[in-house]
Amino acid sequence: MQILNCLAHISKYLCAMALIGVGGCAQVNMAPDPVEAGTDIQAENSLLARYFRTGNYAAVADTRLGRECRIFHPELMDDGRHPVVIWGNGSNTSPASYRSMLEHWASYGMVVAAAMTPNAGTGNEMGDCLDDILDEHTRDGSIFQNKLMPLRVAVAGHSQGGGGAIMLGQDMRVSTVIAIQPYVTGGGHEASAWSAQQGPLLLLSGAEDYTAPPSEQQLPVFEAANVSAYWLTLRGATHLAPMYTGGSYLGPMTAWLRWHLRNDEQAAGLFEGDECGLCSDPRWQIRIK
Repeated sequence: MQILNCLAHISKYLCAMALIGVGGCAQVNMAPDPVEAGTDIQAENSLLARYFRTGNYAAVADTRLGRECRIFHPELMDDGRHPVVIWGNGSNTSPASYRSMLEHWASYGMVVAAAMTPNAGTGNEMGDCLDDILDEHTRDGSIFQNKLMPLRVAVAGHSQGGGGAIMLGQDMRVSTVIAIQPYVTGGGHEASAWSAQQGPLLLLSGAEDYTAPPSEQQLPVFEAANVSAYWLTLRGATHLAPMYTGGSYLGPMTAWLRWHLRNDEQAAGLFEGDECGLCSDPRWQIRIK
């Protein structure tokens, strides 16, 4: 167990080194690990805990597609039942840096198309993956032929990829956007995108994030948003908190995708109403517009 813990800390250090260049020098002070801290939250909130657990499509495959896209999807797919999620990486990372989280979403029946780019800030490569995966829906012989829900598309990303998700959120094909600690003052990002979104926006921040500080990188997006926006800030979380597994962000993000892509009203209960599940959780600061 000590060896495994040591390897985990080494992996986090190497990841921090890879993220240098997002906004100067990436922080390496980990603060309380949201993955471990999330255990208490899940025990107290049975609804939230549901979305941390693996979905009904436990067997997940990994397929390469077209313009450098990596697709995480259920091994066995049903006709016309799989929403699409487009993913954008943080600076100098790849889908492998988020693999557990992307596979988790695939276990909920989603087809996750991750752009194989270390610089996703413009949203262009993510848009190419959206084009490619939707083309597969109608291509004869494709394993995705007639399997997708092309009118149910989410875009998500972390750091520079979060900025790219907001950029692609201007596309009329996009149903909703999840921007995790988005970095929006570089990497080809344009502020005009903030007020040109096509669907509801989930903004996620870390209270101890000094690489993409919430007051500088997420607050302006929230204030300018032209759509309904939910801004969740996780206490104690650094910029690296969402990597690999999604950390304590995993359950809320999965619930958001279920709500907006599959009309899951129980998932909506975490966000909506006077007694919304996350509203009473002391680890989250929530603002809604």
